[in-house]
Amino acid sequence: MMAMMEGRCYERHDFQVLVLQEFGKRRPRSPEETKRLQEEYLRLLEEIPRMWEEFVEKHKNIYERFGYLDVVVHDDLRVERKKLQRGRPKEEKSKSHRITVRLDDELYELLQKYCRTKNASESEAVRQLISELKWKRF
Repeated sequence: MMAMMEGRCYERHDFQVLVLQEFGKRRPRSPEETKRLQEEYLRLLEEIPRMWEEFVEKHKNIYERFGYLDVVVHDDLRVERKKLQRGRPKEEKSKSHRITVRLDDELYELLQKYCRTKNASESEAVRQLISELKWKRF
């Protein structure tokens, strides 16, 4: 599995920190490699502003819409945008049971009236009415 860093970047500084954190994971095994990594680090510092500008330009519509980009930096320092997640976020206590009820006109009008007085949706009104059953003994 490839190592990588993920983060939200609002500006170039955030991007630079993310890239340099990933770069910082590299460990030299010899003095020559230490020197090479130091040179690569200095080149990277010069290169990051250009990388950021290209990245923002490539994902301009997302950046303008949200004001940030979720970035993935791979261990070889390739950068890509983290894909947007689809759908609604999961609720802690999700409503996993669905019921369908047919109502005649009289009951439907009664439900509508209840919804207007309580300022609740039909679903919320039914939930409220059912939860009142907790206190009743059968």
